[in-house]
Amino acid sequence: MKHFKKELLPIGTRSGHTYYDGALLEDVPDLLSAQEIGMVFQNPENQLVMDTVIQELAFSLENIGLPSHIIQQRIAELISFLGFQDLLHQSVHTLSGGQKQLVNLAAVLVMQPKLLLLDEPTAQLDPIAAKEFLGLLKRINEELGITIVLSEHRLDEVIPLATRVVCMDNGRIIYDGTSKSVIANMWEVEKFRPFIPQIPRLFLEWNVKEIPFTVREAQMKMNDFSAISYRNGQVEQCERQEVILSAEHISFQYEKNSPLILRDLTVNIEKGKWTALVGKNGTGKSTLLTILAGLQKARRGKVKWNGKVIHKIDSKERFKSIGYVSQHPYYHFTFDTVWDEVYERARELYGEEGKVIAEEMLKKFWLDSLKERHPHDCSGGEQQLLALCTTLLSKPTLLLLDEPTKGLDPWKKERVGELFKQLQKEGTTIVMATHDIEFAAKYVDQCMMLFDGKVIMNDAPKEFFSGNFFYTTSINRFIRRELPFALTWEDVYEACPNDMLHL
Repeated sequence: MKHFKKELLPIGTRSGHTYYDGALLEDVPDLLSAQEIGMVFQNPENQLVMDTVIQELAFSLENIGLPSHIIQQRIAELISFLGFQDLLHQSVHTLSGGQKQLVNLAAVLVMQPKLLLLDEPTAQLDPIAAKEFLGLLKRINEELGITIVLSEHRLDEVIPLATRVVCMDNGRIIYDGTSKSVIANMWEVEKFRPFIPQIPRLFLEWNVKEIPFTVREAQMKMNDFSAISYRNGQVEQCERQEVILSAEHISFQYEKNSPLILRDLTVNIEKGKWTALVGKNGTGKSTLLTILAGLQKARRGKVKWNGKVIHKIDSKERFKSIGYVSQHPYYHFTFDTVWDEVYERARELYGEEGKVIAEEMLKKFWLDSLKERHPHDCSGGEQQLLALCTTLLSKPTLLLLDEPTKGLDPWKKERVGELFKQLQKEGTTIVMATHDIEFAAKYVDQCMMLFDGKVIMNDAPKEFFSGNFFYTTSINRFIRRELPFALTWEDVYEACPNDMLHL
């Protein structure tokens, strides 16, 4: 993606050429490149440079020397198109993740680009904000005629919008075509099947030729079946376990006169369970995790770990027993190479055995080929894996994870899910904040929704997601009338395999 934007060309050995509008990219004038090729990054925080929204929108226009009346005209027109007048004079620091990404998009669009590049722009957005953002991209493409190039791992919402799909593997393009042709090709190769979105995956498993991509298409496709039968399934009831971590009447605000992020929140985490925290951007999921980890103190209330107030536990014991991975994995890195990050931590914990353990962990997390790379030069997904790798070296009994699947491709996501399930079997308790609804539906034991600083829903995944209209999977939205507790294509296929389907 960075090879399409000359200001961002990565340092290294390069061969071949990139052309923009018939000219070599490096020969495109700087002003033309800045105006016509815009880019939105994965992390909304990385792109904001000014204090208020209106300053952010004006910044790039001022830099290219446009007169003030033209700047005002462009901002007014764009704000009317995007519809966020109420944010115009707000501080960017008070915005939610979805709002920040919208501002980043607006700051690019105000330059009136011809080409818009987006690097996993929904990775840190909640499902509703992500859907709204992608819907806005569709409008921009159709109504403004702007060419959009989007890299993304969350394909369920993206594939139906794309007019062309390019699939890459090990730095090479292996498939290039329409959504249907690329999905059909991916189906033929086992290792690419996890990349196929849930709805087309189900119909491919059913050997249906014309596969649907959206909920509406899937429901219409069901009319083609002369008969369909379902096996009666039962919702498994999880046994209650002892409470190992509790937060009692927690309230928190960052500054004395700022709004409360958490308000009189009480939550109990059961031993050995994998719990997911979901909710809109800005509802306090990340804040709650840092308080549970003992990294921040609540203004009111107590956190207890194994019956002890967490801040009264010896810090060495706490940091060894409780593993925490931030939603910004680069905060964890202190060394200049991937190898040093893992080896130095392993040596600190295990002495002479540390080298062998470090080698094993790097292989386990697919990082052994990146030993000499600087952690900050790794991709977002590689940084995520590196932070997980170093955190798990101490074999924590409590794992607190903030967006652990962010930046991971579907294949690695499945492997990480299996790894966490194995850790559960070994006695690890996991609490995970996530926007990845499909991942949570497939793997976790308990789901909690945060809203207005409190936990408002707390249930097992099937009951939790089947009771939601927006916060649920595409499969559940498609077939909830027939199979209300089906969340994944596997759930539907188990209830209705090929031999119970009649065309």
